[in-house]
Amino acid sequence: MFSTIRLLIIFIIIAAVAIGGWYVTGLRADLATSQENTKKMIEAVETQKQAIEQLQADQQKIKDINNELNTTIKLQNKDVETLRDKFTKSPTGEKRDFGKAAVAKPQSLERAINRGTVNAFRCIEIASGSPLTQAEKNATKPSEINRECPSLANPNYKPAASN
Repeated sequence: MFSTIRLLIIFIIIAAVAIGGWYVTGLRADLATSQENTKKMIEAVETQKQAIEQLQADQQKIKDINNELNTTIKLQNKDVETLRDKFTKSPTGEKRDFGKAAVAKPQSLERAINRGTVNAFRCIEIASGSPLTQAEKNATKPSEINRECPSLANPNYKPAASN
């Protein structure tokens, strides 16, 4: 009987060691899987950080382009208003009767309209993507600019402040 109990205890100890070894082996496999998952998660986080940084950079570019576009639109709207006023107001701001001017000075008015038409067509060309000429880029004096769309055709021209 004593030897049976001894055998039973030895068997229980061997079984406990075997079960413990099997459990530890399972834990090691789970730990290895967890470590691999952690590496993948760290890589995914890095990839997401890079994607977020790229998105933020793209957003900033879009904001900058939007601001530039809004500035261009404001300048072009100002040019449109100036163009609208050409037939109704003189350069000094007084009301103008275009019909009277046409009767009084038909040749000079014809030259002005022809020059304005050429300038307006050039504005359309530039707005459609035509590159600026060197003369248009370098224009800084009122006598050198395209008076129909100076903000578009003459980027270096800064008009004198008006009242």
